[in-house]
Amino acid sequence: MKVFLSWSGDMSHRVASALRDWLPYVIQSVRPFISSGDINKGARWSDVLAHELNDTQYGIICVTPYNINASWLNFEAGALSKIIDRSCVMPFLFRVDRSAVRGPLSQFQATIYEKEDIFDLLMSINNRFAPEERLEHEILSRELDVWWDKLREALDAIPDIPGDNGTDGHAWLFTPEKLFKAEAAERIKSVWVITPEIYHHALDPKVRDVVLTNIGRGVTYRYIIPESGFTDAVKDELRHISADPDKLAVKPIPDEEFRSQAVTDYILINPEHDAQYHLQVYLQLPVNPRGTWILVDDEAAIGFTNRFCKMWNREEITKT
Repeated sequence: MKVFLSWSGDMSHRVASALRDWLPYVIQSVRPFISSGDINKGARWSDVLAHELNDTQYGIICVTPYNINASWLNFEAGALSKIIDRSCVMPFLFRVDRSAVRGPLSQFQATIYEKEDIFDLLMSINNRFAPEERLEHEILSRELDVWWDKLREALDAIPDIPGDNGTDGHAWLFTPEKLFKAEAAERIKSVWVITPEIYHHALDPKVRDVVLTNIGRGVTYRYIIPESGFTDAVKDELRHISADPDKLAVKPIPDEEFRSQAVTDYILINPEHDAQYHLQVYLQLPVNPRGTWILVDDEAAIGFTNRFCKMWNREEITKT
């Protein structure tokens, strides 16, 4: 039986690796999978991940103090719960109290790092097998007694890792802070933002400072937003950033069309790309809580850029 181990961040990855190595000792028919070491080099991670999730009967989400609010965990938990029974998605809380779990993860029954709780987890996995394949209660309890020290030693050896923010384990995940650094790179000519929430990408004080700094060094900003969000108050706030339409401009799109074309937030860096200015496209993962982004591959980046350029050029540009 396939057991999928979801992780985010260095500590969580170590927990997932320890469980992957340990589970087959106790239940020999279990086949654990984690995305780091179990995807061959050169394979498209998204294709392999989709295949593995479709072939999964149980999911364990490795939660630590440093990734408890990570969007990626919520994303995979949602994907798991759509494929398998919700009762077969189990957060494993490592150095985390049950009372600390909030948001989407709280809908699942959690396991804490205690022998009795882990036995309940093993029983839950065991019950997913056909009756003739299940281990008897006494045998499973005995197997846990035999192999418990092996798991305890592996987990207790995991160091505390301050600053592990839940994205370090996935180089292709970006926090807002990393996006600010991308926008501050030397070879940036323009930034396009497609969002229904322009406050978070222009008017928030921290973001406003980044935009003002970049405009001062010659970067232009373009915002594609729904018409309902382009209020007089927003127009006034944007004029305080820059009254020059060649530096900052907005394209309001009918709400229904916007929703059909933009399922999440997008940031396009250098959409008018050339040999000197490299195109980069980031999209925000559509999960709660928001705040985690991915950098799409070159082929997808061109597709998104063509889509939003058509929206921008369809009618006369509305400028601030």
